[in-house]
Amino acid sequence: MATADGHDQPVEPSVVSLRRLEGGFLHLPMRFFVQGANTNEVRRVPCMAWLIENHNVKKKVLFDMGLRKDVESYTPAVFRRMQTTVKAEVPEDIYDSLGKMQIDPQSDVDAVIFSHLHYDHVGDPSRMGTQTSFVLGPGASDLITGPKSYPENPDSHYDSNLITNGRILNLPSADSSLWVAFGPFPKTYDYFHDGSLLIVLAPGHCPGHINALVRIESDRWVYLAGDTAHDRRLLDGTKQIAEYWDDDTGGFKCAHIDKNEAALHIQRVRELKNYINVEVILSHDGDWLHSNEHRF
Repeated sequence: MATADGHDQPVEPSVVSLRRLEGGFLHLPMRFFVQGANTNEVRRVPCMAWLIENHNVKKKVLFDMGLRKDVESYTPAVFRRMQTTVKAEVPEDIYDSLGKMQIDPQSDVDAVIFSHLHYDHVGDPSRMGTQTSFVLGPGASDLITGPKSYPENPDSHYDSNLITNGRILNLPSADSSLWVAFGPFPKTYDYFHDGSLLIVLAPGHCPGHINALVRIESDRWVYLAGDTAHDRRLLDGTKQIAEYWDDDTGGFKCAHIDKNEAALHIQRVRELKNYINVEVILSHDGDWLHSNEHRF
């Protein structure tokens, strides 16, 4: 559009609205995540989920779903973990939040983008309407198909019945040209094709782990970092990713399948502030939630 003096009027970039959804809480033993943490340090942390709404294209999508209230419906291995190692509490879930917002999950949610398929992020997809697609990062769907998933593997955390057949939308493979560089990230995908929501490949944590970079104002962004780090001390560089001894396996374990890749991605997230005006939010950042409970 031209102005009265004949010059082109700047086009405002597309933006989305962002609202936080309740997703329950975990009691995390920090020695599993933060190198040098006290063996008795346990933090009550949120499992944050988000509603992203693009008013231009009239679409509502969720980023993660937190924990489900019916914890006994998780796979037996997950339920055992929640009873013994990582306790959970779910006073409210995403469906409670959506109800307060007068959003009907049976008709109003177009898609759920899962940062990854760990139990504290997938909630209860069965309560979403048939119009909802479930968006997975490259390689994630392999975790819930085949003999390595529950029930074929009774010890698996990944349930082959998690998502009804035909409702999974797999993002392009990591080597696709549809992934392009943005700032410090080598691979991002423009979800709405208008620059308002970029999906970021976030390797290291588990197969298909992705983050979301959302533009909420023309010059203001929020980076939803999923499980890039489980503690802000890892993000600011004052602590390092933990490795810990596991008696069950007789070896050292890490919360990430590739510690080096995870550390590299954390470094890229740190660098993002050099490119744009951005706030980084970790899925399990209890300190952030305490200070910002009513901001979104």
